[in-house]
Amino acid sequence: MSNKTSLKAALSIAASILISSSISVTAYAQSDDAEIISIAAQLGLLRKVPERELPDQNFQQAPVRQAVYRPAAVRRNFRNPYEARRIQILRQNQARRKAHLQRLQQQRLQLINARRNARRAAQGYRGASGFIWGRIFQGYRIRNYNYQPLVRQFINQFAHNPQKIQRITERSSDYLYLVVTELNRRGMPTELAYLPFVESSYRNSAYSHAGAAGMWQFIPSTGRRFGLMQTRSYDARLDPHKATQAALNYLQKLNREFRGDWLLTLAAYNAGERRVHLAIEANIEQGLPTDFWHLDLPRETKQYVPRLLAYKEILSHPGAYGLRLRGIPNAPALARIHVNKPVDLRKAAAYAGIPAERLLTLNSGFLHGITTPMFSNGIILPRSHANVLNQIIRDLPPAPDVHRKYAYRKSSRRGRYVRYRVKPGDNLYRIARKHGTTVRKIKRLNKINGNRIKPGISLIIAKSRRSRKSYS
Repeated sequence: MSNKTSLKAALSIAASILISSSISVTAYAQSDDAEIISIAAQLGLLRKVPERELPDQNFQQAPVRQAVYRPAAVRRNFRNPYEARRIQILRQNQARRKAHLQRLQQQRLQLINARRNARRAAQGYRGASGFIWGRIFQGYRIRNYNYQPLVRQFINQFAHNPQKIQRITERSSDYLYLVVTELNRRGMPTELAYLPFVESSYRNSAYSHAGAAGMWQFIPSTGRRFGLMQTRSYDARLDPHKATQAALNYLQKLNREFRGDWLLTLAAYNAGERRVHLAIEANIEQGLPTDFWHLDLPRETKQYVPRLLAYKEILSHPGAYGLRLRGIPNAPALARIHVNKPVDLRKAAAYAGIPAERLLTLNSGFLHGITTPMFSNGIILPRSHANVLNQIIRDLPPAPDVHRKYAYRKSSRRGRYVRYRVKPGDNLYRIARKHGTTVRKIKRLNKINGNRIKPGISLIIAKSRRSRKSYS
């Protein structure tokens, strides 16, 4: 109380002084002491301050905005527009990758479902011991690579043309038993029975623009390396038995060279072992993988192996791709006899009442339709007509020696050139061998740039200049 009394006395003295000097004092209603405020009011020292309006009771205070943490890289985006664009592109790429992975997962699920649905359709071929397909499916040893883009591409391409696969399987019915039996005997993967699908579509008389011939498409030099004789009247590359033996010998040799890798083996069969070795050495120097899918190989070779794997997938699950395989019996379709005299195959087919083209196709190694016992005395016959043909061939008189007719030429300065009209199925290599010349000479005389010729055109061909006693 003493303090308050002293404060009152001080205020009264201060009030008298302020009144005399006409100075007003402003006080606030916020003072805690009511007596002091009342005395100041009586003396007129207080200036009234208008009261502040209280806020509405229904007013809701705005939520406090919380600070959001932003990484330093994101905070810089507002300053650098290029950085913002870069991050936008990264996010778009991430979204694309996610969508791509989802599509791959969906394709895998579709493939699994397709295989599941195809099991019943393929059950008749897999389980039937009477069909050759069961032996092929049971001998698979090469893993599936259906996830590879090129394999998927060829699967889709072949699946859109089931008629082509149907035609190839029809042609293969004569040779599949022969090929599969030899593969099983050697312990090799039965997927190799699909190799002629890629090479020649199982055409025993097929020729390529590069000079490769036969079901396994041997070029001349490789054929000679593996014992396939080639003369003007006989070509062992067109003999299905001898060519199959040579092809499997070559594949086994390549497989040992590439340490059991069948994809590299098939690539070397197409491009040559040296080309594959160079690609492997280049990848080793660059620190890259050395499997088939990472090698820098020619375009044809890069598509060669995926084609075979695509055929394997479609033929293993025919129902999933709208294909119905022919039930090829698990029994030999061909018979082979040995005759030590020249035989005119056209006459034999005519006497047996079968198309001559059928017998000539099976024996394409005899280039002029007449057998040459000095090179091969084996004749391949369809098993359904083997007995009849065998008896007819034994009774036929010997045909003219076609080898002497085409192997020896009289030397003459006149008539050094002949004209030859191209027939359907002819190519430059076959025409050159038939007339004892070379492809280069034919192209030079006729001014041909490429390797393709059309049936019906006339070619100028130089006759052989070798003497009568010289052997070609």
